[in-house]
Amino acid sequence: MTSGSVQTKGIAETFDDLAHDRCCKYKSNGLTASSQVLLDFISNKGLVGKTVLEIGCGTGFFSLETLRHGASSCLGVDLSSAAIHEANEFAKESGLQNRARFDVADAASTRQPASDVVVMDKVLCCYPDAEALLKTASDSSRELLGFVVPRDEGLMKPAMRIGTALINLVEKLRKTGFRLYLHPLISIDELLAGSGFQQEKKAKSRFWLVFLYKRNRPDASRG
Repeated sequence: MTSGSVQTKGIAETFDDLAHDRCCKYKSNGLTASSQVLLDFISNKGLVGKTVLEIGCGTGFFSLETLRHGASSCLGVDLSSAAIHEANEFAKESGLQNRARFDVADAASTRQPASDVVVMDKVLCCYPDAEALLKTASDSSRELLGFVVPRDEGLMKPAMRIGTALINLVEKLRKTGFRLYLHPLISIDELLAGSGFQQEKKAKSRFWLVFLYKRNRPDASRG
C-alpha cells in the first residue's frame, strides 16, 4: 500500500467512526458557526437555481442546507463510506433525495462534474495534498469556491501550530493514518489565483477562517 493510500484510508476510517455522531449533532444543533458563515457568504451571492458540489461532504448536512436555501441540486463526495451512507439516509429523511446525491470518492484523484458552486468545509486541513484538492475544486467551479480552514495567521498561529502538533501526536500514538495539516494560506491563494479566481470574502470564526473566491471569467471554466 502506498503512502497516499495509507493516508486516505486513515482519513476514511477516522470519519467512518465519527459519521453517526456528527449527523446527530447537526440534527440537534444545526450548522457550526463557521459553516453558517460559509453558507451565508454563498447565499448572499445568489444560491437560487445553482448547482453545488461539496468536496469532503461528510454526512451531507451542509449540502442539504444549500438546497434549503434555493440551490437546484447538490453532489457531495467523501472518502468515508459510513458518512456517505448517513448523508443519503438524511437526504431521504429530509425529502431532498431527488435533488441530492452523495458518493464515495477521492476528489483529489478523480474528476468531478462542473458545478456553479464548490465548497470544502474544514476539508483541506484533513488532507495532505491541498494542491490536488484545490485543482479539482477550481476545475469544477463555474462561479464560486468557498472553504473553511484553521485560523493559522496572526496571534492565533502559535496556538494553531501547538494544537495541531498535539493532535497529530495523539493520532500517531493511536497508530491511525489521520493527520491535520496547516497548508500555507498564501499558497492556497496563489494556486487559486493561477486558476482564475480572486478572493471575494474572508471572515474569522473562532478557530477558523472562512473564504469565498469568485471566478474572474465565468466562461473560462470547463463543462
